[in-house]
Amino acid sequence: MHYISEIRGAVKTDLVLSTNTRYPTRYIVMIRGLPLMTLQDFQNIRDLNDHIRSITVCMSEESIKIDVWRQGKIAKRKRKREHEKEINAQYDLSSTDKRDRKCLTKFLLRLNSMEDIECQFDMRIDTSTPEYYILDLHIMDSVRLGPLESVLYECRSFCNGFEFDFPHGRLRARCLRLAAPLKRRTLRLRNK
Repeated sequence: MHYISEIRGAVKTDLVLSTNTRYPTRYIVMIRGLPLMTLQDFQNIRDLNDHIRSITVCMSEESIKIDVWRQGKIAKRKRKREHEKEINAQYDLSSTDKRDRKCLTKFLLRLNSMEDIECQFDMRIDTSTPEYYILDLHIMDSVRLGPLESVLYECRSFCNGFEFDFPHGRLRARCLRLAAPLKRRTLRLRNK
């Protein structure tokens, strides 16, 4: 909570903390009134506490849930089987460059195949910046950070990261324009 209150744009009096302590081996902390946060902010929160089991983001409720193991109660992790989900999705990428559509489609299919995504989500693509696209995603489902980090890792060649715009209820992804011209920098050496 202290870390979140120090994030730029956070108003300490707007942050609301709730807990559920009835589970014998863990408890859940729910925080509302959050500012704009990045994926790096969540990774920093997870690094501050070794007992965090998972972090779930719910953009429709503008909140996060942090599932924490109780002291001395950390259980052995079981590996989950990967479930292949059949996805029949279509995207209107007509505003994007033809050369970028394959990567954007791959990114969106990976998001849709996350097991947390049950409903459809709305997306708006901002093409005003010449170097990258900004994808505003309105996801109604609660999303765990682990699978979201996996999507980012799988698409790391063209996706820079996620921003969580809690005041507006949007998840924002920044994807490079692969068709954009490369900026060339010249190195000039001076003899002295």
